[in-house]
Amino acid sequence: MGRRVVNSKQYRIFERVRVAILLAFISGFVDAYTFMTQGQRFAGMQTGNMIYLMKYLAEGHILTAASYLLPIVAFMLGSLFTYFARRFAVRHKQLRWHSLAGVIIFVGILYTAVISQYVSSQWTVLSLSFIAAVQLESFRKMRGAPYTNTMMTGNLKNMTVFITQGLVEKNEDVLKRGGYIFLVISGFCLGVFLSTVLSIQFSQHALYAILPVVLGFNIVLYKEKRDIIK
Repeated sequence: MGRRVVNSKQYRIFERVRVAILLAFISGFVDAYTFMTQGQRFAGMQTGNMIYLMKYLAEGHILTAASYLLPIVAFMLGSLFTYFARRFAVRHKQLRWHSLAGVIIFVGILYTAVISQYVSSQWTVLSLSFIAAVQLESFRKMRGAPYTNTMMTGNLKNMTVFITQGLVEKNEDVLKRGGYIFLVISGFCLGVFLSTVLSIQFSQHALYAILPVVLGFNIVLYKEKRDIIK
């Protein structure tokens, strides 16, 4: 059968709202996990790590400050890796980068969950920061518009503006965009809530709980790949 033609008004699966919600849920879960179980450090929210870095530097706690610098560096390395890996995938058209990125995220979190009980918390945070960079850099749009799935500040601003603009100007499309971003923020908050509850109960083992969600995310991406090649 020939390649299916996609309508210009349709969006690729990895840009759809349900995928954005899943990604935000994963980010919220992982960041809350590292904060609760890995010395109050963040995997994806590097602004928080920078605040703690400067705080401890100002207080003269150099070694503690360094523990917040390392995940920042790991995040940068993850961004570089994603840039070059995506370039490689684009040149080899049989590779679908977003599907490949989903597999990298799943394998990375699974590997981290397994080794976390055998290594220092520093390595756990470094691994998850690297993965967070792959996720953020690989999935940057929702329904054709930029958004972030790891940090909610920009999303919160856009939601407020879009909902207000949609109501004032009676623009249903803009109002829907604000509603979609609200769902993304809600997904992030739910991930934080569940991760906190599970981390209190199961400590480092709580990371295993996010794997079914990441697996489901990969199944969604695989479905698009299968449909396109029909």
